[in-house]
Amino acid sequence: MDLGCLRLSFVATLATFLFFHDFCACQKAPNYSFMHNATAAQPVSYYDYIIIGGGTAGCPLAATLSQNASVLLLERGGSPYGNPNITNLGSFGAALSDLSSTSPSQRFISEDGVINSRARVLGGGSCLNAGFYTRAAPYYVREVGWDERLVNESYQWVEKVVAFEPPMRQWQSAVRDGLVEVGVLPYNGFTYDHMYGTKIGGTIFDQNGQRHTAADLLEYANPSGLTLLLHASVHKVLFRIKGKARPVAHGVVFRDATGAKHRAYLKNGPKNEIIVSAGALGSPQLLMLSG
Repeated sequence: MDLGCLRLSFVATLATFLFFHDFCACQKAPNYSFMHNATAAQPVSYYDYIIIGGGTAGCPLAATLSQNASVLLLERGGSPYGNPNITNLGSFGAALSDLSSTSPSQRFISEDGVINSRARVLGGGSCLNAGFYTRAAPYYVREVGWDERLVNESYQWVEKVVAFEPPMRQWQSAVRDGLVEVGVLPYNGFTYDHMYGTKIGGTIFDQNGQRHTAADLLEYANPSGLTLLLHASVHKVLFRIKGKARPVAHGVVFRDATGAKHRAYLKNGPKNEIIVSAGALGSPQLLMLSG
């Protein structure tokens, strides 16, 4: 991230935090008929797609694929709804300080001694972060070869649910004016777009100080096409090996909160896939455990 963008992230996020700090009403939980505790899962089940990890990638992907296929979304954590340490801006940081076994964040210390946390909750890091929202830089979209038209459509799909314009009060305005005065130009006003200079970026906190996470994007899901299991810890991806051909993933093994083992397999469709979206730490860890 360039220095200008870092400044902008800091300004918009801190400004939003200061304005909303006194709000503390709990966010009403959505009625997701497809969301269940993993203890209710069958010992063996079959799906067109199996998604491991219900974070910022897994939730919107599950919602999209469920429109035309059967999807299993496995999340090792619980629901963010009803937990004021997640949903209320006034409690920002409390979830990161919670060291209990049921905490939505899991603390760890890196090999070089840095204290950090990884998400353990439906919605992933969007339940724990400072809530700044911005679009990717156009050059990045082109560099990775994505369809720019589809990317722009996806932005609108996401922003309709989780992105908001933060308020500007005296302190925030003073910081904005200071950046412009020292030459962080041009001034771009409020925009979700990634731009050089000074801008007012988006936030995932609404006007009542309520956090909106990737879990909210599941409202787009087809209820008859999606099964979401909470407290489902995946321990292994199962591979089918035929001769010298490349191994093909065809199932997963996961355990519920009681330790009971369950298996989920792909159906025999030509495009069926197991998608690992368990985060920067969880995804490689799972692949290593799977051999």
